[in-house]
Amino acid sequence: MSVTKREICDGVWLNSVYDNRFKTTRLSANILLPLDADTVAVNALLCYVLVRCCKKYPDFTTLSRKLGSLYGAELNGSVSKMGDMQCLNISVGGLDDRYAIGGEKIISELTKLMCEVLFNPKVKGDSFCSEDVEQEKRQLIELIDAEFNDKRAYANNRLIEIMCEGERYGVKKIGTKDQIEALDGSDVYKAWRNMLKNAYFDFTFVGYDGADNIAELLKNSFKEINRTPVELSTDVVYSVFGVKNVVEEEDVAQCKLEIGFRTACAEPEPQSTATRLMCAILGGTASSKLFNNVREKKSLCYYCMSRFARLKGIMFVESGVESSNVEAAKEAILKEIDDMKNGIISDFEINAAKLAVTNSFCGVTDTVGGTCMWYSSQLMDASVDTPRQAAEKINAVTKEGIVEAAKKLELDTIYVLESKGGEDE
Repeated sequence: MSVTKREICDGVWLNSVYDNRFKTTRLSANILLPLDADTVAVNALLCYVLVRCCKKYPDFTTLSRKLGSLYGAELNGSVSKMGDMQCLNISVGGLDDRYAIGGEKIISELTKLMCEVLFNPKVKGDSFCSEDVEQEKRQLIELIDAEFNDKRAYANNRLIEIMCEGERYGVKKIGTKDQIEALDGSDVYKAWRNMLKNAYFDFTFVGYDGADNIAELLKNSFKEINRTPVELSTDVVYSVFGVKNVVEEEDVAQCKLEIGFRTACAEPEPQSTATRLMCAILGGTASSKLFNNVREKKSLCYYCMSRFARLKGIMFVESGVESSNVEAAKEAILKEIDDMKNGIISDFEINAAKLAVTNSFCGVTDTVGGTCMWYSSQLMDASVDTPRQAAEKINAVTKEGIVEAAKKLELDTIYVLESKGGEDE
């Protein structure tokens, strides 16, 4: 496996991951724009409208027929956060050229399809088709409803909103229902024009061969566009001025206890590796402190885990508890963190966390999709590492480095979502 990175034009890059293990290939585009409350909804809607159809394949039937002719190729879209940036992801995947029965150039066709979707959408004048927009609006609203019904995800989203109030990271990645309902085809068209001119494009190709042709096709597609790309940036908060405590009520079967910490460290700072391992020791694995001590030994929660938003420098602790155990669980979680700050970390905990983290690195590249995700997720990092290189960095972290990372943790926000009336259902 080898990785190369080349600039197509201003703010447009192509990462090529040459790997002969797979019979399929994938081209993925991460399209980054600032998280802005006024534009997140229309940008999210744009992403899903683009993968619905295009000028050359103007409806579901013709697009599906084209994908089917490419041995069942796939076209997908999704929206996520990458630090303080909104990421619109559009990807195409299909059979590698080596395995095409008739010698078809599948990779070239997939790239052309990507370009059709991005640069030649189905529009009427200065507006996207109202029928396509309305259908995608309905599905996006259903997605928001589904997130609300998933109380674990809802509680974490509320923690982020409260903790990062006034920061771009606190903006919802797809906006609100009211924002989406107010959009029409002309709004989506303006967002599309803005995307082509101002977004940062990071393409990742995983396959055996064909990167040069992809680069040429992308270069030709962008050459007529006057680009002024945004700068990739994320504001990291290094100090906490007072802890926020918020309790809300909903119809939930179990209380959700969410705790947010500032880590005073984020990518691309070198200390983020130690913070990543510290978070795994605390609550990222089955051998972690939170799992073994808070959940198993003390039986204070149904689940208890931690995760590190490494681009933003925030650590989250998520747990599901009975209402009567909220305070006890909170105290137990904070005690485990205090123990880490005081160096109470066993060699077993360190080695087990290192093994779990490095194994996850090695396993993620067992598929084309995982490989593509691994490399495309590093576009804001100081360097692009292979799984082996990332594992070496994790294994090089010392106990002193872990303790130092723990000492930098500052409690920022405690959020509790409890049952109405204070009783679990």
